[in-house]
Amino acid sequence: MRIYLHTLVVVLLVISNFVLFGTEQISRGKYTAQDFRCKEIAPALPNSVFKSHNDKVLSVDFQILDSLANAYSYFTESQQPFVYIPEIGQLITIKRGFWDIDRYPYYNGDNTKNNLFIRYSTDWGQSWSDPVLVYKVQPGQYYNWWARYPSVYAFDYDGDIAYVYTAPCTNGSGWVGFVNGLYYQDNYFQSYSKSFTWQDGNRYNWGGTDSRIVGGMDNGEPYAMAVGTLMIEGGLPLTLTSHLGYRRTSDFDKWNEVIPPQWQADRFKTPVSTDDSVRTSLIAGFKFANDGNLYMAAYANFANHPLNRFYFGVSKSTDLGKTWSDFDIAPPELFDSYLQEYGLSVGVITWSLPQFVPLGNDNYSFLVNINEDTTQTFRLYEEALHQLVEVYKENGIWGVRKVADLTGFVLAYVPAGTRNQLGEESQLVASVDGNYLLAKWVDFVDVIVNDTVYRRATNDVFVAVRKLNSPVWSRAKNITESLDYDRITWVPDKIPNDLKNIPLIKLESIPIEGQDPAEARLRQRTLDTVPQYVVFGFFNADDILGVEVNELATEVDIKVYPNPTEGIGVVEFVTDAPSLISINIFDVLGRKVMNIFEGRTFSGYQAIQFRTDGLVSGTYNLVFNINGKSIIKQISILK
Repeated sequence: MRIYLHTLVVVLLVISNFVLFGTEQISRGKYTAQDFRCKEIAPALPNSVFKSHNDKVLSVDFQILDSLANAYSYFTESQQPFVYIPEIGQLITIKRGFWDIDRYPYYNGDNTKNNLFIRYSTDWGQSWSDPVLVYKVQPGQYYNWWARYPSVYAFDYDGDIAYVYTAPCTNGSGWVGFVNGLYYQDNYFQSYSKSFTWQDGNRYNWGGTDSRIVGGMDNGEPYAMAVGTLMIEGGLPLTLTSHLGYRRTSDFDKWNEVIPPQWQADRFKTPVSTDDSVRTSLIAGFKFANDGNLYMAAYANFANHPLNRFYFGVSKSTDLGKTWSDFDIAPPELFDSYLQEYGLSVGVITWSLPQFVPLGNDNYSFLVNINEDTTQTFRLYEEALHQLVEVYKENGIWGVRKVADLTGFVLAYVPAGTRNQLGEESQLVASVDGNYLLAKWVDFVDVIVNDTVYRRATNDVFVAVRKLNSPVWSRAKNITESLDYDRITWVPDKIPNDLKNIPLIKLESIPIEGQDPAEARLRQRTLDTVPQYVVFGFFNADDILGVEVNELATEVDIKVYPNPTEGIGVVEFVTDAPSLISINIFDVLGRKVMNIFEGRTFSGYQAIQFRTDGLVSGTYNLVFNINGKSIIKQISILK
């Protein structure tokens, strides 16, 4: 989408060359993770194009909600700073304070950038509470535990609202652990998690900045639970660097730290590296679904899959997080088939840490930004593959579908050393009733002034919508469409069922009255050296729903792998329309020995996994029936 500004007069020369920076790996605490390798860009546009904020007609009417010392309260994809809790009817946001004692040494109040504050709204954002102090840096041992990247959750506790939070802390030179806490009945209770000794006799540190948290009532008692990545103290051996774990409490004084057997490092491939800080498992999400169960999603190199690559898996708890299932792992080969449509392979694609939504009953979706690595394909970056893609499981079938095309560029922040670790700022959220998914991201647009096109001169917030049980995503909608830089944007994890008045927050550098336009424009890209406004607005997405596809498939292509199959097999297929299918296995005498699947599929690339534990070694026929047509594949099964 382009922004047309025919009435503006250009009086300055266009800076024709964009500043491009190839991105590297993100460092999160004591480990690194593969990151999107999209390009950072410093947009160029004549200063005369930009008019004052009051002269613009904005698609979203943003109002100032709060202020920050810098933008880093909301600056990692591994947190949940903006939530809606349907059970209590509240929108909630958590942030670090405003006053920066380095810049304002004489300030002696509580509103500092190292403390945490909650604000909530009970009328869907029309009005908000005053900031509520929920964490204050304490003198003594924890005086240098400065909160960053916080997450929040809330629940009803005996008629009052209990707010729980967690945040990674830094001492100015490195991550030191997490602060966890409860705000209840006008009091806050805080505790700290740094390291612990596990049953194997080893001592582990909480690594990285993952700060996802949930809470609620368990048999009449309150509880809270946060998940995170773990590193063995000292970093070695590498076989112990990739544990995932949780910390859980019911008294909010002591948080019990646990490494579930299903999340242990031996469930992931041992990293091959001389760097003792690498790991092979990351957390992609931690949420309740509408079925009342907890789901934890990992982005990891799973040990029980023959391919050596990161992919998506989900572990479920039916008892409020006390015990967990083995990971349900998406078939990694499915993405190979999807990329073959574009003449590519996973070896030349990089992707970001995915966003995750559980839909209940073992159905879930991941949203991931993929970018073609042009250093390997040697194509022009603008002509390469840059997409937002959904990897999903619905009614027992895994699938891959495109959400939207992207430019592959992200905003380069100033000063130059500041890194854009949020990338395209993609989020995947669900409606309260679970009937809709909404994807949100930030991307660049061209600006047209009279007959001149300024490529990628500014960026906007985009959304797309998919109705559950529909195979298509809607068209992308530009919901901000202004000359403002849109950056560090968040929608809540639950949105209205009618897709109207969806809340959106973003950050803006606080302007200086009378500042030169060129300096003001640069200031809008500054993160950590100037104060920020938190602004709040609403948008609608009910006008972009996709069209239902009712026709049956006329073409289908299937394959079965691995063949021979030992333990777990995969039936992969691609259809051109949704259809009713059945998949069965027959022995050499023609007897049906297994029903793999019977039901409705979507269109596109899909896969169904099956186990062969109950079958003896031998040769079998897998029969794929679709619309009255049968396709037979011979498979060998080994014990």
